[in-house]
Amino acid sequence: MSYLGLSSQSPFAINTAAGFGVFQLTLGLTGILRPYVMLNVWEVDTSVIAAKEKNLIEALIQLYGLRNVALGLMIVAVRSFADSRTLGSVVMCDLIVAFGDGFLQKRLTGGGEWKHWSFLPAGAGLGMLLLGYFD
Repeated sequence: MSYLGLSSQSPFAINTAAGFGVFQLTLGLTGILRPYVMLNVWEVDTSVIAAKEKNLIEALIQLYGLRNVALGLMIVAVRSFADSRTLGSVVMCDLIVAFGDGFLQKRLTGGGEWKHWSFLPAGAGLGMLLLGYFD
């Protein structure tokens, strides 16, 4: 039996990955429709933002939202139309986003990185399960 040829067909794992996708989709829609809510989630003090910078910041948060919508839809689509190994690969790649977002929040606000990094162990475990490492 090939070590890398293993894949998990667990409905729990596949549906949990879809939940990760829906979560990202929700964050993305919030960023697009309510950018200042996302700034508050990121613990950014919006009272110190100059009026001329507000348009740029709003556009950047909406760009962040579009990225999360795309990632969320990708996870849900892969869950619906592909095998569990592909889904596991997508979940593992999505960890890069959570890792990077944690560093960006720490640099921007001086903390809050664990809001993002707390997903890394669960995401890595889920990705490995879907890739078949625990079969």
